[in-house]
Amino acid sequence: MDPRLRDHTPGPEALRRAADDGVDLERLKIDDPVAYMVRNAGTVVTAAPELAHLAEGMLTAAFPDRQVFRAEVAEGVRVLAFPPLDGEELRSYDRWLAPLVDRPEWRARHAYYREVGDLRGVGRELGLPQGPDAYRGGEGVIGPFEDGADADAWAEEHVTRPLVHDSFPMNGRWFCDVFRAEAP
Repeated sequence: MDPRLRDHTPGPEALRRAADDGVDLERLKIDDPVAYMVRNAGTVVTAAPELAHLAEGMLTAAFPDRQVFRAEVAEGVRVLAFPPLDGEELRSYDRWLAPLVDRPEWRARHAYYREVGDLRGVGRELGLPQGPDAYRGGEGVIGPFEDGADADAWAEEHVTRPLVHDSFPMNGRWFCDVFRAEAP
């Protein structure tokens, strides 16, 4: 058996999900090791589809001992690792990935990498803003705008409760971070 599996103890969230789904994790570890790893993988970053390959490549380069998975989600692509990265490893990953958004091809498209804390917890995002004309509702980074007043004016017209916004500068332009102000 893969030592990563033999020595692994599921965390509380994986145990709760397995109990809810009626899954015996110890049996799964033996019968379907890949499914076990997926159930116990930790989210490293949620990436825009165009940037997911960068997030996965950096994760593999920085942590070659990890099994990397991807899951398509409404927000983009969730990149996961088994075993999950701990706090220091996540900070190390930040140092690997953050400089990529400064590459000319991604800076021109206003790519961003950030840690986000909201009502659901803390996570990392590697994203591209959505243009104001393409916005159809929901959470996300919208822009660019010429200045903060333009960003705020756009938000006043398009962002409604339970969503709120913060305007912020990046790469000499302005953006709106649209997010949920209440628990889902």
